[in-house]
Amino acid sequence: MQNWSKNIDFNDRQYFQPETLTELQELVRTHPKIRARGSAHSFNEIANTSSFSINLLKMPKVIEINSASKSVKVSAGLTYGELAPELHKQGWALNNLASLPHISIAGSVSTGTHGSGMKNQNLANQVLSLDIVTAEGELRHIDRANPAFNALVVGLGLGGIVYQYELKIEPTFEVRQVIYPGIPLDVLQRSFDQIMGSAYSVSYFTDWSSAKVGNLWCKFRDSEVIPESIGGSGKADKKFHPIPSVDPVACTEQLGVPGHWHDRLSHFKLEFTPSVGEEIQTEFFVDRKDAAAAIEAVSQLGSEITPLLWITELRTFAADNLWLSGAFERDCLAIHFTWKKLDAIYPVIEKVEEALRPFNYRPHWGKVFTADATYLKSVYPKMGEFQALVQALDPTSKFENSFTRRVLA
Repeated sequence: MQNWSKNIDFNDRQYFQPETLTELQELVRTHPKIRARGSAHSFNEIANTSSFSINLLKMPKVIEINSASKSVKVSAGLTYGELAPELHKQGWALNNLASLPHISIAGSVSTGTHGSGMKNQNLANQVLSLDIVTAEGELRHIDRANPAFNALVVGLGLGGIVYQYELKIEPTFEVRQVIYPGIPLDVLQRSFDQIMGSAYSVSYFTDWSSAKVGNLWCKFRDSEVIPESIGGSGKADKKFHPIPSVDPVACTEQLGVPGHWHDRLSHFKLEFTPSVGEEIQTEFFVDRKDAAAAIEAVSQLGSEITPLLWITELRTFAADNLWLSGAFERDCLAIHFTWKKLDAIYPVIEKVEEALRPFNYRPHWGKVFTADATYLKSVYPKMGEFQALVQALDPTSKFENSFTRRVLA
């Protein structure tokens, strides 16, 4: 078994797919080491284990909407692609989605995965409560009133196996997607907040080449006014893929055509596997107030980055109070790299991290990075408290793996 990118070979001693809560609890209780895995859309060792692995794909699929509380109870093993159409069918929506609908809810939440939008927080902030199976096999309910909530939502799989979530929902809405091609990078830097705040959800795609331009993807909600031009660029009259040379057939509809939220907020359609081939992803979060300087620092490495890169996506998301979230107590610029699967990328990734170090970058937990535990503790101020809480919940370190030992050492 391998991860989505096939750059990680899973070393499980045994792989379990329980079908009931009782079976799940017994597996957790009786195994000294066990680790949850979702859709395996991670690019580092976070989902790997040399011991026992557990996946919730065969568990009962729960989608229970509570209209009064504007919430939905969902089984953690569901993907957003399974949840979103059912929510819409019943007149409801999530406020945001990631680029792909194919990823599991539990894996996305636990690693701090996000969508985009100046006022939108990452996906973990949709969580109102979670039910986890603890190291002793007990089912524990943790809601926002619980002091452990902010620690365990983005929990890297260390607090227990998440069985179920309660998520915030809102009435369903429509989105229109418009591309503004060829916006110069320096224009983006000079007017960063204005350009990135021009729609409900905004992404800027660039390859850092000498041309120093990029395409702006804007997702306008409901009655938002669609400008004729942004950053000096007019609306595209053709459909785009994030990588301009790739056929956009897998991408969600553009050209301002209205569509349901779940058919527009993600970049890619559920019925397609959106890959240009084998790839490696990295992503780094910096304070949004440092956006122009951080972009400039990466741009200086353009001649080394561009030959190894498929594309970079720049997005923003809002601050939160989740301890291990990339946006903990600061609004963020997310700098995402989709690399070609080549050994030559790793020295360049280190150079990118070094360039972003003055901005106290935080890495995406599910993607490739080289930062060690000492650095991570310096940029995650609640790391020590998180470790103490996990130790109290799981004194025998049942849920850890080599990755979590390295980043939390």
